[in-house]
Amino acid sequence: MLVRFSVENFMSYDKKQTFSMIAGRTRNHPEHLYSVENVELLKVSAIYGANASGKSKLVEAMRFACHVINNEIPVSASNQFCKLTAENKHKPSTFDFEFCVNEMFYAYGFSAILSQRTVVAEWLYRLYPDKDKQECIFERVKDKSGSYSLSLNKLYLNLSDEEANSLQVINDFLDKDRVLFLKTINESKKYTEKKNYRCLVVVYNFFSEDIEFIMPDSTIKSLKCYEESDSSFQLFLKAVNSFDTGIVNIREENIEFEELKERVPEHIYNKICNSLEEHQGESSCYGLILSGPTGWYRIEWDKESKVTVTTIILNHKNSVFDFTFSEESDGTKRIFELLRIVIQNKEGGVYIVDELERSLHPKVSERLIQLFIKHAKGKRTQLIFTTHETSIMSQNIFRRDEIWFVEKNEHNASNIYSLDKFSERYDRKLDKAYLEGRYGALPIFAEIEQERGEE
Repeated sequence: MLVRFSVENFMSYDKKQTFSMIAGRTRNHPEHLYSVENVELLKVSAIYGANASGKSKLVEAMRFACHVINNEIPVSASNQFCKLTAENKHKPSTFDFEFCVNEMFYAYGFSAILSQRTVVAEWLYRLYPDKDKQECIFERVKDKSGSYSLSLNKLYLNLSDEEANSLQVINDFLDKDRVLFLKTINESKKYTEKKNYRCLVVVYNFFSEDIEFIMPDSTIKSLKCYEESDSSFQLFLKAVNSFDTGIVNIREENIEFEELKERVPEHIYNKICNSLEEHQGESSCYGLILSGPTGWYRIEWDKESKVTVTTIILNHKNSVFDFTFSEESDGTKRIFELLRIVIQNKEGGVYIVDELERSLHPKVSERLIQLFIKHAKGKRTQLIFTTHETSIMSQNIFRRDEIWFVEKNEHNASNIYSLDKFSERYDRKLDKAYLEGRYGALPIFAEIEQERGEE
C-alpha cells in the first residue's frame, strides 16, 4: 500500500511536494481505512484541480518513477525537469516512495539529473512507525569523481563479507548512469532466490506488480482480475448489469492469434509478440487484456507457448443480434475498464487512474467508487484518481482527508494539499464550497477584450 509519495523538480513540480495516504483527523467512514502497526492508511483518494494545475503531472511523476525503477531513465526524461528556472536543468529531480508490503514499511527513492539522464543517488530504508525510527538497508551515491559508492547494511541483510563484496562488484560494473541498483539485483536469480535478499525482491515487486496506472491512453493490462475464476466472472457480469448499460449477457469466444494482427494497432500487436517471447517457457500461464476501441481480448500462453486468444460477445436487452465490444459506447467501455480493478481477486494493489470521470455520468463515477470500497473491504487495495467531477465531492462519499487539491502558485509551480487542513464541518456541502473558491484549485479566467466595432 502506498503511504506517501514526494516529488521535486519534475515537470510542473518545482520544490518538494508530498502526497499522503495516511489518515488524518477525520472520523467518518472508518471502513475506508486499513490499519497496519497503528498506522491508518486510506483506501481511496480523489485529486482535484483546474486544467493545467498539475493533477495529471502528479500521476505522471509516479508513473515516470516506476518506469525508471523497472527499466531505466528514458530519452524523453532529458526535457522533463521543471523548467521554471535555468538552474533546474542541472539540479537533481527526486522521487521518494513510502509504502507498506507484507505489513512492513519501507522508503525507497532516487535522485537523477534528468537533462543528463544520470542517477545521482538511490536509497532503501526500513521504517518502524510504531518506534518512530528508520534503518538504512542500502544507499548508493555518485561522488565528485563520477563513481558510485554503495553502503550496505550487512547486519539487516545478513550478508557475509563475500556476499557484500559481490554486491559491490555489481555496483562497480553495472550501467550506472541510467539504471538503478534495485533493478540490477532483481535481474539475477543468483540474488532473488536467496532468503537474505528477499526484502530487495519484495520492494522491487511493489513497483513492478502492485502499482498499476490507468491513463487515458492505456491499452494493455495485466491479467490479474476477474478472469481467473468463473465465480468472479459472474460477479463481473452482475456488476455490469447494475449499471444500466443494456447488456444482459456476456460470453467468451475464441479467435485465432493471427486475427489479432488485423484487429489491433501494429505497435500493440508487436508489444504482445514481445511479451510472448519474453515469457516463453514459463511454468505458469500468463495473460494480457487489451481493451480499447478495437475490442476486449484475453491472450494467454503456457510453458509450451500454446496461445489462446479470447474475445467477448455481448447481448443487449430486446435485441436478437450479438454485439462486439468495439460497438459499445465510450461510457460502457470505460465501465468495463474500471470494473476490472473494482472486482478482482488480488489481495492488494495500488490503482492510479487519471481522469476517472472520462465518458462517465457522475452517478456512474459515484457507483464505481462505492463498489470499490465495498469489494476492497479487508484488502490492502487502494484507488487514487484525478477528477474534475465536483458532484461526487461529498462527505457522504469521502472522508475529508481523502480529497486533495492541486493548484499553481504565484511562480506557476504546482502545489498539493489536502482538504483536511480546512477542518470543515461534517455538514458542509463540499462541492458548493469548492466552486465558490473556498479551497482554491479553481481556474482563473482573464477578461477577453473585444475588438473595436464588436458588440
